[in-house]
Amino acid sequence: MKQTFEIALPKGFTTPDNADEIANLIITLFTPDSIAYPAILSALQYENKPWFGPSLISNLQVDVIKFDTNGLTGRIKLLYDIQVTFGCEDYTKDHVGQHSYYNFKIEPSKELIYFDGEDIEQLSTADEF
Repeated sequence: MKQTFEIALPKGFTTPDNADEIANLIITLFTPDSIAYPAILSALQYENKPWFGPSLISNLQVDVIKFDTNGLTGRIKLLYDIQVTFGCEDYTKDHVGQHSYYNFKIEPSKELIYFDGEDIEQLSTADEF
């Protein structure tokens, strides 16, 4: 299972011509006060859910590590800290310096940018015994 989500492109969007323009777009999309910010937090929480209980994401940093101006596709690296709760033990633990990767595709005609995370290993109850 992998996390996917889409974000509306900002009003007045123009197609990026270079890596700096796409980096600015992505960083602007994921500022803490943006409407896109909760989408990435939710994706990261669900991505980590198979291993942990409820989680809190903090210190999110976004880096564009690849961008193709012809195909309007690329890849981002998310760096973050996560605090997880183990409900049965009523215990929390901080995991600092976690990372995830998401591919993205800009669709100007639909005014959307699509994000696809990596496949997440699914644990089964048999793994616990």
